[in-house]
Amino acid sequence: MLVPRDSRRATLWLATPFVLAGLGIVLLAVGVIGSNQRLEAPRWVVAAAGLAFVLLGAALATGPTPGTPEAASAQTTWRTFLFGGAIVGLMAAIFDWIAFGPGERRFGGTLAVPFVAISGRGSELTGRILFGIGAVLLDGAFVWITIRGLRTLLGRDAGAQR
Repeated sequence: MLVPRDSRRATLWLATPFVLAGLGIVLLAVGVIGSNQRLEAPRWVVAAAGLAFVLLGAALATGPTPGTPEAASAQTTWRTFLFGGAIVGLMAAIFDWIAFGPGERRFGGTLAVPFVAISGRGSELTGRILFGIGAVLLDGAFVWITIRGLRTLLGRDAGAQR
């Protein structure tokens, strides 16, 4: 199968905004830019969010070119295992802090349907419960990715390597 020459270029164009946005967030978290800006979360949480974007962009940029046989096969490699595990692990850490970390949290939301939008402030308990559900799901996904990835890569999961 012939791969369009522009596929790699398009992939890099897709990856670049993620990397740049993530780098901006990381630089904000470490105080290089916007040093007088007050953050609503600890700097490590903000840096984790930025790093997740950087890793997503890097995973896109270094992944197989769309339309190639490598892209068609969904095999676990060390690269996919490390990028996927790190991204999910960072997101899990952020959700864990929001749901279970110390301090007050403020939540809000908007419900929008055509011609109507309702905004409001949510209760801290409701927000923590919803983020807690997400945190538990992400924690489970991280454990699953870690176990499954290691078993596959170490050759102990013959069913996963087709």
